[in-house]
Order: sequence, then C-alpha cells, then structure tokens
Amino acid sequence: MILESTLTCPNCGTAKTETMPTDACIFFYECTGCGELLRPKPGDCCVFCSYGSVRCPPLQAPGCASVCCESEESRLSTEIRRGVHRPDWSVVTTSAARAARLGRDRARNNLSETWAAPLSAPHDLAWRTVLELFGALGRPPDVTEISERSGLPQERIGALLIELETHDRLGLDRATGAIAHAYPFTARAGEHRVELRGRTLNALCAIDALGVGGMHQSDVKIASRCRHCATAIEIGTAEGGKMLSYAQPADAVVWYDLAYSQSAATSCCPSIAFFCGGEHCQQWLTSQIERRMVYRLTLNEALEVGRAIFEPVLATAEKSIQEGCVLAFQDRGANVKERPQM
Repeated sequence: MILESTLTCPNCGTAKTETMPTDACIFFYECTGCGELLRPKPGDCCVFCSYGSVRCPPLQAPGCASVCCESEESRLSTEIRRGVHRPDWSVVTTSAARAARLGRDRARNNLSETWAAPLSAPHDLAWRTVLELFGALGRPPDVTEISERSGLPQERIGALLIELETHDRLGLDRATGAIAHAYPFTARAGEHRVELRGRTLNALCAIDALGVGGMHQSDVKIASRCRHCATAIEIGTAEGGKMLSYAQPADAVVWYDLAYSQSAATSCCPSIAFFCGGEHCQQWLTSQIERRMVYRLTLNEALEVGRAIFEPVLATAEKSIQEGCVLAFQDRGANVKERPQM
C-alpha cells in the first residue's frame, strides 16, 4: 500500500508530497503555494482522491474499490433524503467556517443525535412543505394549507408536526398547537428580518438569516442590529443566496454560539447575533457573565455556515419522494386529496 501522494493545486499548480492517513480522510487541504483551500470533487471522498498522484489507502485495498474512508465531516453529515446530505460540506471553503461547523457538532451531541434521526417520507414532505409555505406566505402555514399543498391527509398533519418537533425541526405553540417556528423562520418579530421575494420574515438568529437565501435559492435582504450598540446592519445576497452582494457595515461579524439544550431556538439561537465589528463583539463578550463556546465569523464565513445547514433542507435528488409518501397513506386506506396545481 502506498502512503505518500503528491497533491497538485488546480488553482496555481503547486505540487507537494504528503503522507496519507490510513484511518481517516483529509477533506480539506490548504495549498502551500497560493493558500487555496482544496476540497474533494463531487463523488470523491478526500483531496487525495481528487488531486493526488495516488488515491487514499482504503481505496487501494484489493477488492475494496467501493469502500470509502470517512472524514470527520462525512461522519457528521446525515443523508436527510436520498442523495441529499446535511450539512453540505461542499459549500464550506474557509477554514474558519469548517472549524465552526465541526465545533458545533462536537459540542452539540444531543443536537447531532436529534437531527441525525431519519425522517419518514411523510414527515420529510410535511417538513419541506412547512418551510416552502412559510417562505411564500411570510407566516407559518396552518394545517389546512399544509395538507392542500402537500397532498397529505389533513387529519394526520397534527401528528406529523408533533413528531417533527421532537426532532427539533420546528416548534409548536403550547396553547394553540400552531407552528411557532420552523428553522430558519420564526413567527415572533425579532432582531433579524429577512426580505424574501417581496415578503418580510423573521429569522431565529444571524446564521439562520444568512441561510434563508440558499435554502430558497433566492436572493434576500437582511436587516438586523449590532447586539452591543444597536447600530443598523444591512446585508444583501447574490447568485441565489450563494454569496454576499453588499454589507453595511462592511466589517460586521457574527458571533456563533455552540450551546445546545433541548431546542436550538431556546438555547443557542438567542446568542447567535450580528455585531457591527470585532471590537464591539469582544466588548459584548467581556460583559457576559457566562462563558460560552463560540466562534467569531466574518460575514462570508457565516454565510458558508448558513448555506451548509440550510441549502440541503429543500433540495431533492429524487422526484418521487412526494408520490411515495402519498401512496403510503393510500395503501393504509387514508383519504388523500389530490395536490392542487400551484
């Protein structure tokens, strides 16, 4: 087995020989020539398989061509539906965003377990429908709207929503049973407002606000305030939420909190905020009594984190998901309505 491979940067052509680990993938590699952060090409497990002169050790083993070594990133990624993984590590290009994402999953064992639990096809369809309608309507959809849009039987929607709440995909109002929040949106007016396709919505936190555009494949405008001094912060995205088009102040940052208990909406989200600059972020941190595990991110780094979390949520690699879950109800004799044309 060959343990050395020469990595060649596709950006500048710098080549360097590195020793490959036998028990892990190298998902990211910073070029020693130009500083470009390399990541695997689609379908490859590591940077050695994409840019190296020799593929990684697990794929060199006789008869093991289909066996892929696992990086920490792949271990912390969940296939939420066929062909769609969350988080989407392919959008993470900066070392700071990578460290924040890995730190988040290392610190939030309960969240990883909660989000890693697979959803049935009906639950997944209900989840996606809630988020599609939340964005389209500018408010949480009700049971009737979810049923009419998805084709799922109305009498089953309530139970599906309760189960989604146990997986921390959304939260319900205890008094009314209505949807109170569905990440990244909340029904409650707060400090992070997002303009999406002409409607203004409220986001649970700064990272959620930055993830809205990528999730809906639409550019957004974000209005928030510095958590320390209340200076107005305005951000716009481009290329369907995949990059920033402008930011005011230009050096605004995001404080990314890693704490988690029961629900992200009530534990970490209240502390994940925008600041007008690094100095005010540090001043705010100094004033906090409780010391928390956090990362300070630039807006571009925070956007990558938001995209990695939310872009996969509405993505589908299989057109038959909806038909399959509706047929599942039909097989049980449920009265399923035909989905109306939207």
